[in-house]
Amino acid sequence: MSQKAKKFWYLWDKAGILCILLMVMVVFGILDSRIVSPSQLMTALSRSAVSGIAAAGMMFAIVAGGFDLSVGSILSLTSCVIATQLISGKGTAVSILTALAVAALCGVVNGLIITKLKIQTFVATLATQLAFAGVTLVYCNKAIQLTSKVNTGLKFFSTGKLFGLIPMPIVLLILIYLITAFVYFLTPFGTKTRAIGSNEAAARTTGIRVDVTLILVFVVTAVTAAMAGVLNTAQVSTGNPTLGSGFELDAITAVVLGGTALAGGKGNVLGTLVGAILVTFVKMGLNMMGVGEAYQKMAVAIVLIFALTINGIKLIMQRGEK
Repeated sequence: MSQKAKKFWYLWDKAGILCILLMVMVVFGILDSRIVSPSQLMTALSRSAVSGIAAAGMMFAIVAGGFDLSVGSILSLTSCVIATQLISGKGTAVSILTALAVAALCGVVNGLIITKLKIQTFVATLATQLAFAGVTLVYCNKAIQLTSKVNTGLKFFSTGKLFGLIPMPIVLLILIYLITAFVYFLTPFGTKTRAIGSNEAAARTTGIRVDVTLILVFVVTAVTAAMAGVLNTAQVSTGNPTLGSGFELDAITAVVLGGTALAGGKGNVLGTLVGAILVTFVKMGLNMMGVGEAYQKMAVAIVLIFALTINGIKLIMQRGEK
């Protein structure tokens, strides 16, 4: 790889996703100036909190060399659990903790299937995606509307403002990413996750408890999906068994767009955050232009294909250098 190519990929890793976001904003601004108004940009940031929080956990799964396709089903299950808990008279804190505990259990199930049965993460989580979706429909076969009486505490997470200025979804998003950066860069868990993604066999020889770490990775992925589910439920005031349908695509797209290596071993925390904002902004912009949901999903898929293509080109060039 030439020095120019190395410089390009270095700059791409550092600011490529940000440049894409700015270009998309310019295009939408030309098509409809309302989309890039300050109020709409703030709305986009708030809406990106759901996919952004889930993407933070998904990043760890991809860094470890895998995927978690079950996050959408876990989000739906979480939504139904918290709604039924609130309806039954449980407090907001108890309802949220119960939902997070259920999600953590789902993560343990994913981790055990992958580590003990030696099944590829893609296949394993595709199976559990269907299983968790089935469990959700058995548990809650229709949407549960939350009245203002039981939803007051939960609603604060979607409509509240810190110091009366900053919307709570944005506060939560920033907080989650500060924690993610700390865990990824400054804890043994982050170091072990990167080591496993880089070379699992070598990680085992150095004494890393690979199976335990991978189980924890999928617990993290599941719990962040649950946090996203809590916020999404607060936003729509409804527990819905299909709320997270297709949600895994948004999370994976955000991570890949952000520069996390699909081969594992290398993540990009800030890039993942910007990727989530980009995905949300594209969908919101198309929605404001009257584009249907089906075409919005197609647009996200195209963005994902673009990101995968860039990753593929980079990988081919790196292999050619070796």
